Amino acid sequence: MPVHWYYDRDALDRDYPELDRYLPPCSHHPDSILWRSEYTPLNKKGEILHDQARFWGQRGIHYHQNLKAGENTVNFKLAQALHDEIELKGSYDSTNWVKKYIELMLTPNWHNDTYLEEYHRAFFTRYAQGKNILKCGISDEHIGGLATVPSLLAALPAGDHRQTIKTHVTLTHRNSNVLRAADCLVRLLQFIANG
Repeated sequence: MPVHWYYDRDALDRDYPELDRYLPPCSHHPDSILWRSEYTPLNKKGEILHDQARFWGQRGIHYHQNLKAGENTVNFKLAQALHDEIELKGSYDSTNWVKKYIELMLTPNWHNDTYLEEYHRAFFTRYAQGKNILKCGISDEHIGGLATVPSLLAALPAGDHRQTIKTHVTLTHRNSNVLRAADCLVRLLQFIANG
């Protein structure tokens, strides 16, 4: 995580000379393009950056600057929360999950991540516009759409859950390539689990 989006190997070696353990990220990131990203919530229903908003638009800010050594990014905190939610309720329900997603993301201090992927920002813009919570996903073609797939699959009982995974990923990523990748990942993980 601290070396996320480093393209300059000299800078990487300078900032993290030994990568043999979890490290907190440096606050400065030499290759950061966070300054080019924008997010302005339409109203309280879109307030997902909380106190991290002040870092957006500044050069050199590390995407995950406030995370502790070993702390998960927001995507993997969501994956853990999804798994915990299914364990608690005993089953997966897409409506219940998206409500939990909204609750978590709108809770100040639930995450300490400075960077939130475009799909989060777009989801909450659409949510703030009053769209149906099951229709706030966008056609985002990024690997972040797969972050919760393993935890969802791990929490479900054995069986074919390809449609469940597709429904779940579609909540945030309505992109055919991401959906195909999610299906491939499910089949691969099930193949591994079945020996």
